[in-house]
Order: sequence, then structure tokens, then C-alpha cells
Amino acid sequence: MKGIPKKKAADSGKKKIKVDNSPKIDLLSKRDKITLLLFICLFVGSLVALWYLIAYQDLTIYSALPTMAIPFFVIGVIFYIIRRRFIAVIAVAAISLVAYLLLPVSVLFIVYLLVCTEGVAQMVEIIQRGTFYTILASIERVNVKDALSLKDKFIVFLFNIPVDIDTRNLKIDKNIIVDKIPWKDMLFSMMLALLFCMFLWIYLFLNPSFDIGLQGVPIHTFTIVLYLSMVVMPWSIFSTLNARIDTEYRAFKIYSGFLGTFARMFLPIFAALIFLIIAVSSGPDNFYYVAMSLVMIVVMITFTSIMYYTSNEVVVVNDIVDKWGVFHPSSIYSGYSEAGKKSTLDDGVPGTPRRDPSECFIPDITNGSLGTEHSSDQDYSRI
Repeated sequence: MKGIPKKKAADSGKKKIKVDNSPKIDLLSKRDKITLLLFICLFVGSLVALWYLIAYQDLTIYSALPTMAIPFFVIGVIFYIIRRRFIAVIAVAAISLVAYLLLPVSVLFIVYLLVCTEGVAQMVEIIQRGTFYTILASIERVNVKDALSLKDKFIVFLFNIPVDIDTRNLKIDKNIIVDKIPWKDMLFSMMLALLFCMFLWIYLFLNPSFDIGLQGVPIHTFTIVLYLSMVVMPWSIFSTLNARIDTEYRAFKIYSGFLGTFARMFLPIFAALIFLIIAVSSGPDNFYYVAMSLVMIVVMITFTSIMYYTSNEVVVVNDIVDKWGVFHPSSIYSGYSEAGKKSTLDDGVPGTPRRDPSECFIPDITNGSLGTEHSSDQDYSRI
């Protein structure tokens, strides 16, 4: 008797549903990509120059560190010219010349404050353009995926995303008016820069070869704070646009989650730093270095923020808002009300919730199967 043939695995041919079907949105223009490539090349060249000065010119790393400001200086000069700020260029050159004649070392401070900060502002905008929708795309699907990628896990940690909310219901404020400098966001950026700087201080104070020279402290600190500003300032765009995950009770603000991640580390690191300074301090030099670093953080982030918020933010915000309809064409949140025990979309007829006409499609049964023929070019695959 022939055995009953084994049933073929019906599931073997099934296609896996791809959860992450967010449209890829690229806000980087050709000029942005060229600027980014130029910055990377200049950064690598500056590293080579730094190594050469230390290895062959017998300079300490702290004396040679200002060479790492070259990428910001070049980008700053280029954008001064692109934006036709010729009067500003002439003014900076004249001020630098006078400063060189009176106090040569002050020229570096002028270059840092008036030119390098413009370069930092440009890089902040490029980072925002390159990361905003990439981050939101990961956040949107993070709590409906079976398995998270390494990038998803990092974003969940960085923005402190709760595991018990529907992350698909992302919102931003699309009708915002940027007419003043957000001092609160600037303060938060300073606090984040301070946190990163504390890691640096702990390393320096534990390094036996670190010798604090009072004359050199401000110069290399300026260089470090340039990079710190570029790292901490881009994330304020989530605050500007009030990017959030709406829930029935209270919205989860993405920027607040970002700040919360670092707030948990602030006090332990600060306490460790104070104990370390007291333990290794042989005089006021360590405290002087910390104080000067704090001053540099405040000055550099203030100048960079003024450059960014007066020239860059409006443009990048408008570009992000213009693409929001492509990224998020409809609201996924059903509007379920715990108080009413029913969905706010329920019109009383079972199985027929109210839908916006723009979210609907025309069935195509010409080939014997239901397809979708959209009434417009807009992509509703995310509904």
C-alpha cells in the first residue's frame, strides 16, 4: 500500500512581509554631498598633519591640535563666499590683521569664533538633513519588528524609546514659525557638550603625560569644542519640529528621550570627575582647565547657534516639512479612547470605520485578483 504522499510545505513559498517599507528620503543636495566629502578629506588631511607635527616636529598633541580646525575653517570660508558675505570676509580679515599686530595669539580666537563656527553650522545642517528621516524611519517600525538591527537597537538606546507604545504614530509640527533663537535648546546643547567634555577631562587627568600649560589651554580646548558642537547640536531639530509619538494619554517627545539618555549619565560622571580632580590635583591648574573649558563651551556653542539659527535652520526645517507627506502620508493611530471604550473612527456600522477618501484605493479585479490602483501618485503602502 502506497503511503500517503507528504504534504508539501505550503509555507515554504510564502514571501516574507517586509515591515520596513518606509520611503527613502534624501534631503542632501548635490552641494551638501560635495561639502560632506570635502570635510571628510580635510579631516583626514588634518589627522595626517597632526601626526607629522607630533612625530617629526617635536610638538605636543596639545600644541598641534589646532590643525584639526582646518576643515571647519575651509568650509566656513567657502560658505561666506557662496552666500556673498564679502563685507563679513573683509571685516574678519581686517580684524585678524589688527589683532596680529597687537596680540598675535588672539588671531586664532578670532578665526575660531568668526569663521570656524560658520563651518560648524554648515556641518550641523548636513548632519540633520542626512539623519532626520533615517532616524524616524527606524523609530516608526521599531516596536512592530520581529528582530531589531544593530542600528535600530542603537537608536532605541539613544532616544530612550519605550517598548510599550505604538511607535508608528509619529507626528511633527508642520506649521511652525522660526523667528527667534531657541535659547532653551542652546542650553541643552551646552549641557550635552559639557557631558562629553567630562569624559575628556577624566581621560586627561588620568594621563600622566598630560601637562596643563596655562597658555595652551584655551587654544586646543577651542578645537575640541568645535567637534563637540558638531556632535551635540544636530539633534535639536527634533525639538524644533516637536517630533513625537502620539498616544492616548501623553505624547512621547523624541528629543526629551534623547536628553533623558544622557541625563542618567550626567551626575555619576560629574561626581567621578570631581573626586578625580581632588585626588590628583596638586594645585589650581586642573580647576582652571575645567573652568576655561566651560567658558569655551558657552562661547563656541553660542556663536555657532547664532550662525546656525540665523542662516540654516529655516531652510532645513522647510525642506523636512515639505517631505513629511511622502514619509508619513496618513496617521496610523486609530484614535482608540479608553474612556469611550470605542474607536473615534467608529461610525456605528460594524466593519465600516470612517476613512479619508484620499486613503482609499480602487480595486482592480481585471486579472482575477484584487490589486490596488491608486487614484493618485501618492504612496499609500504604509497605511
